[in-house]
Amino acid sequence: MSALIAAGLAAAAVTVALPADPSRRLRVMIGVEHEPASVFTRIVARWRSRLRGSAPRRRRRAIEACAALASELRSGQPMRSGLLTALDGVAPHAVAAARWGGDVAEGLRRDAAADQLPLWRSVAACWEVSETSGAGLAVALERLTSAARSAEEVRVQLQAHLSAPRATARMLALLPAIGIVLGVSLGGDPLGWLLGTPIGRLCLAGGLILTGLGLWWVNRIAASVERAL
Repeated sequence: MSALIAAGLAAAAVTVALPADPSRRLRVMIGVEHEPASVFTRIVARWRSRLRGSAPRRRRRAIEACAALASELRSGQPMRSGLLTALDGVAPHAVAAARWGGDVAEGLRRDAAADQLPLWRSVAACWEVSETSGAGLAVALERLTSAARSAEEVRVQLQAHLSAPRATARMLALLPAIGIVLGVSLGGDPLGWLLGTPIGRLCLAGGLILTGLGLWWVNRIAASVERAL
């Protein structure tokens, strides 16, 4: 009886752990397909995608793709064919629309919203004008690329300037710890006073709170400037 109960509990656990689709359940069991990540894993992945390096990387890829599209059009390629070659892997909605005869401008706007890249909105506007009036798209894309590269250079310089206040804030946050080390090296007992007396504990708590608030405030100011870039 106990063996049957154990088998039933094991089957129930497998049923809960594996997906409902039987074929997918089999793929997960044999390792062909992985189970979707947990909520914590998805949050961590989303947070990592929002790190400072990710947005500049997406902007650089978009700029290079826009320049490649202008080169394709300059060489005589049709608009949709050139887009399929230049934007493959960079703007999936636009590529899908160009491949299947959809609205390319709308696909570019969806890519702009998904990747937070205003450049694709500008390309979408130029695309619509070129489709309706026959205006040269290559010239407009070259101007957009030049302006985007100039703006990216300004962003890089500003981010380099923002690293200085962040580093200063971290250094100032470490000064109390350095003072404690110096006190111990001189024969004092700063830790005993901080941890063993009510006034010391109050000073320690206040110092930690103020240090944390200072770091948070500096990072908040720098992040607000970066979001505006």
